[in-house]
Amino acid sequence: MSDNLSQDSGLTVALNSGALANGTTAATIKTTVAINYVIDGRFYSKAITDNITISYSGPTVYQAPTGVGGINGAFTGGANGSTRVYGLFLDTSGAVSILPGPIVDSADLAAGRASLQWPDVPNGVCPFGAIRIALTAGTTFIPGTTAFGATGVTTTYYNLADMPANPLTA
Repeated sequence: MSDNLSQDSGLTVALNSGALANGTTAATIKTTVAINYVIDGRFYSKAITDNITISYSGPTVYQAPTGVGGINGAFTGGANGSTRVYGLFLDTSGAVSILPGPIVDSADLAAGRASLQWPDVPNGVCPFGAIRIALTAGTTFIPGTTAFGATGVTTTYYNLADMPANPLTA
């Protein structure tokens, strides 16, 4: 859960939807509406942009017990398929970054035995959306490399004002 208004910082929130969609180039995203957003009480704007490259170069995060997670934010569908959400963030310069959330067994998610957690919001950035990636068994997704419409990949975009406090349950 993000704390978009705390005692030691100002409001951080996206003021409108960027109408996220697949970019023209494979494995990229685009905003089809300019995004107005606030970080620590200051206004910023991100112009309509196509072919936004997404990649993750941070530490290995949220590896599933069967080891289906990867160091570059990649993951591979387990026996029942796997699902994860990638948070999308803007900094004060308008640069886009991502943060992968935990990997969940797709069958457990569909049956209500598991929930899909949103990633935490790092300091100094504003969440403006998320990408939910569901994979069939044995399919691998690598952010910035795998096309969102590739065989075995189901992509859902979420336009957000802030990172939701409650997980997705289906």
